[in-house]
This record gives sequence, structure tokens and C-alpha cells, in this order.
Amino acid sequence: MWLEQYRLSVKPSSVATAKRYCELHVLPAFGHLKLNKITVAYCQKQVNTWHSKYKQYNYLRKETQKVMKFGVSSELMASNPMSKVIVPRKKEIDTPVKFYTKDELIEFLNFAKSICNPKIYTFIRLSAFTGMRKSEALALQWQDIDFTSKTLNIGKTVAIDEFKQVILQEPKTINSIRVIKLDDGTLSQLEFWRSEQGKQLERLNVNPSNKQHIFTGKINNLYYPQIINDWLNWIYLKDSEMRFHKITPHGFRYTHCSLLFESGASIKEVQSRLGHKDVQTTLNIYACTTPQMIENTGEKFANYINF
Repeated sequence: MWLEQYRLSVKPSSVATAKRYCELHVLPAFGHLKLNKITVAYCQKQVNTWHSKYKQYNYLRKETQKVMKFGVSSELMASNPMSKVIVPRKKEIDTPVKFYTKDELIEFLNFAKSICNPKIYTFIRLSAFTGMRKSEALALQWQDIDFTSKTLNIGKTVAIDEFKQVILQEPKTINSIRVIKLDDGTLSQLEFWRSEQGKQLERLNVNPSNKQHIFTGKINNLYYPQIINDWLNWIYLKDSEMRFHKITPHGFRYTHCSLLFESGASIKEVQSRLGHKDVQTTLNIYACTTPQMIENTGEKFANYINF
């Protein structure tokens, strides 16, 4: 009953995530209990257990609380015991995001270009030079690129629904809908890939159009987001000399952000380009400066004072 109602209020990907977590964690903990036997003490004990095991403990608490709130509004439960628990303090885990410096990125892109097919290399270059989320890039159609004005319109994402199907949906937040500028090198690579893709579509008897998605599978199907991780893992396996430290697809977004700051872009410019809802997200990345930024800081002050 709750899931049916939940589907009407959130995006399909949110339903899929909630359903997965409930099946894996909430039902095993609460499914054997009668509703009138669920106490605050039991909920507190369960939240403490989740806290000791999982980073997403608070998400589990919130989803359980939503289910019980629905139970109360449906008059299936007298009260919502999960709403009365004391939330344990968030664990402070210092896990720095891995990213590339300017020189590392250039070397990685050169290596990727030498071993990857045009589609994979185009995706990697686009990610590095725009800071797009992988789900945003996989949702792109050719109509989203204006080669004349050199702009890219970002307004949708790919996601996985509760039936494990790839779907298109609205972005994470309204701030994620944005238009950004593209550099000439990235535009040139996109034009080259469009030509190559056209040849592949011909073999599938597909007529290319502006609504064609830029990155698709062998039968012109939308990709699952996990494919990008698989592409990167393949590239790192080919790096027999182990020249590169591994970063995730999101690491290229982080790389783009940090290099924008290094190039002199303002916090508001970076926030707008990356589609951050909260400027604090942008500031958190700004706090993790690149070695070049650290090296330049003292010189900037001395040049400004000029003493």
C-alpha cells in the first residue's frame, strides 16, 4: 500500500532506491513483527544497529519512518515509533575524493585516446571538460548541442527504475537544468563521433536525427549508468605501467571543478556550470585545493601587497 502511494509522489529512480533498501534492510528487521508490537525501544535498537554497519543508516531510518507515517495516516498504526528515536551522531569519515591534476588529466586523456574507440574517448573527454554527471551525459541527444553557439543544454538524466529498466527522467534538482559553453576541442571530437555513429546506425538501418542519443549500445539502446565504471576499469587494466591512480566517473566531475578553480573561475561560476544546488557543495571542493593552487597562493599575496 505504501509503495503504491510513494510512486505517485517521487521520481521512478527514488522508488527503485527505496524499494531496494526496504527489501534488503527494513523488511528483515521489521517484517516479522505485528504493527502493534513495534516499539520505540525496538526502533532505537535497530537504528543503532544500522548506524554501526552502514553509512546510509539515516536513509534507512527516514524510509522506515515514512512507511510508519503512512501506517498512522491509514489508521493501521496508533503512532509512529520511528519518529521518536534519537538519531546517532553521523560518523566522521575522512575519505578524500580522488581527482587528477592538469598534467595527470592531459596524460590520461592522451592514453585513453590511444586505446579507446571514438565513443568511449568522446564520453571521457566530454566528462572531463564539462564536469557532467555520468547520468546526465548518457541522457544527451544531439539536439542538446548547438554547434553554432557552442553550447550544451543539460536537462535530463538516465536512471534505473524499480523494474531495473533504463529510463529518462528530470534531473536531481532545478539547478541541474543548465546551459553551458563547450570548447572547440570537445566540439570537434563530438562532430567526429557523430560521423562515426552515423555509420554504425546505417548498419542498424536507423536514420540519424537530432533526437538520436549521443551514447548508445550495440542495438542503439540506452546504457545503464554502470557502463561508465566498466569503461574506466577497462582503461585502467590496459595501463600496464600503472601510470594513473584510479578515479571514479564522479572523479572527473571533481577534476573539472578543481581545475576550474585553478584557472581562476569564481565560486558562483563553478556552481552554475556544475549545477550544484547548494553553494556549500562547491565550497567543499574548493577547500580541497590542487597542488598548483597551493603553490600559487603565497605568490598571489606577495604580488598583491607588492612590498
